[in-house]
Amino acid sequence: MALLTMDPPWSTIFQGESVTLQCRGSQPSGQQPTTWYHNDKILARTDTDTYRITNARQKQTGRYKCQNPGSVSSNPITLIVSYDWLILQVPSHAVFEGELLCMQCRGWEPGSMTSVQYFRDGADITTRYASDKQLCIPQAETHQSGRYRCTGQMNSFLSVIKRESQELHVFIRELFSSPVLSVASSAETLEGSPLNLSCVTHLSPHSPHTILWYLFYRNGTVLQGPKTSSKYHVPMVGLADAGSYFCEVRAENSSIWKQSAQVPVAVRRVPISGVSLDVQPHEGQVTEGQRLVLSCSVAAGTGSISFSWHREGSAKVLGRGTRYEILSAQRDDDGQYYCVASNGDVPAQSPRLQVTVVGVSSLFYCHIRAPLLLAALGSLLSGLVAVHVLTAGSKDPKGVKQ
Repeated sequence: MALLTMDPPWSTIFQGESVTLQCRGSQPSGQQPTTWYHNDKILARTDTDTYRITNARQKQTGRYKCQNPGSVSSNPITLIVSYDWLILQVPSHAVFEGELLCMQCRGWEPGSMTSVQYFRDGADITTRYASDKQLCIPQAETHQSGRYRCTGQMNSFLSVIKRESQELHVFIRELFSSPVLSVASSAETLEGSPLNLSCVTHLSPHSPHTILWYLFYRNGTVLQGPKTSSKYHVPMVGLADAGSYFCEVRAENSSIWKQSAQVPVAVRRVPISGVSLDVQPHEGQVTEGQRLVLSCSVAAGTGSISFSWHREGSAKVLGRGTRYEILSAQRDDDGQYYCVASNGDVPAQSPRLQVTVVGVSSLFYCHIRAPLLLAALGSLLSGLVAVHVLTAGSKDPKGVKQ
């Protein structure tokens, strides 16, 4: 896009004065003709990138644009050719926030004016910004846009007359929009996951070559910047990364800087899941007096994980840690056991595990007394059979006479 400027840089001039328009584009001057427009109609074509208006007349008031080969039409500039007694001259070019804004009040006859006053939206701003010749605002802000005019005392023959300029609207452009901090993930981020922040702002298309610098903050401390990158990345967040984030944008060679609103970012631990139990001896059956070991583990969960041991029906915490050990199991250790794992988030429980303690007396009957009883019963049966045989042999056979 071509850039159109004017020298002198004022949007209003008196009749008979002269100005020079200059068209700056991507093509070197003199290689191709420059086309000039007045109120959207072709005004002229020149071999140079300048167009001179001499001895200006009121009919030359209007909007001017230019176009260089290989570029689109330039920004428009409005020129006012005035025949008033008094004019206010304001910049013909775009004025951005942070830049110097100057204007001047001029009378038809040089040196004929005194007691100059400047007004914005009806309020007198003379004492704050004006000097002898001009009114200058060092670092203009967008809220200083408005309708400006000036007044002055002018000598007319034998009297002094107060004159007033036409009111002109001065618009101070925003150089870039107020930034917005964007969080790629949800406001609540799981520990160990990535965190991606973007500082979103829009640079004015009328100032495309301005360089912007970005800074990122957490709880008021700079994390990154100033850099030309509008992104901030944390590969794996931890609890220490939680806080209130905001970004700041600064324009190079300008006093303008703007901050985004603060965005809270919470970091939550990965919840505990997949809590399981292991037991030795296998299946939780142990002989009275034997050693019993229970182990607890989790499939997922971040942070420092604590473990506690419990038995169904009891509010007492049996122990802490990933292992629970009973050195000498007793009959009253029977029951359903489980562990609880927690990383500061919602606790998770394991399934219940039944522990059965088999007493020594029961084993004695099963492994010692039972075989003895069977042996005694066998002996008894053998004796009964022998007695029966002997008794049967002592009787006479049936039908034999003595």
